[in-house]
Amino acid sequence: MQVDITQNYFELFGVPVDFHLDKDVLHAAHLKLQAAFHPDRFINGTEQEKRLAVQKAAWINEAYEVLKNPVKRARYMLEVSGLEMNDDHETTSDTAFLIEQIELREEMDECRSCKDPMRCCDHITGKLDQRSKEFSTSFISLYQQGYLEQARQVSKKMQFVERILEQIDEYQLELEDDIL
Repeated sequence: MQVDITQNYFELFGVPVDFHLDKDVLHAAHLKLQAAFHPDRFINGTEQEKRLAVQKAAWINEAYEVLKNPVKRARYMLEVSGLEMNDDHETTSDTAFLIEQIELREEMDECRSCKDPMRCCDHITGKLDQRSKEFSTSFISLYQQGYLEQARQVSKKMQFVERILEQIDEYQLELEDDIL
C-alpha cells in the first residue's frame, strides 16, 4: 500500500468528492491506513523511515479529521475544486444571518438563568440543527451547480452554526458537572 501526499484527502481514503460520505467506509479506510502506516510499524526502520511514518500518520489523521467534519469537508471540497480558501475565521456579510446569530447567542445566555437550562439548550440545539440541514442542502446544490463562491458563503454560515453548537455543548457539560 502506497500513500502519495500529493493526493487529495478524498483520493487518500478512496471516497468520492461528495458532501455525503459514508462514515463507516471513511472510518474503515482510516483504520486500514493507520494500520499500514502507524509509526510503531517502523520502529526498526531507519531514521528517515521513522520520520516519514510519523509524517504520513499525521497527514492521514489530518485528512480524516477534515473529512469526518461536515463543515471542514465542505470547505475542503471547495479547495479541491480550485477555490482558494482563506483562514477558518472568515465571516459573512449577510446582516440578517448575523442578527440571527446574535439572537441565538442571547438566547443561549438566557439559558443560564432559566429554570430548566438543559431544556433551553436543547431547544436552541434543535434550531441550529435545522439551520445546519438547510445550509448543507444549500451548499450541496450550489456546489453541484458550480456556484463555488456562493457555496463558500454558505460554508461560512455553516461555520457559525458549528461554533454555536460547540458552545452549547460546552455549556451543557458545565451544567452536568454542576449537577454531579
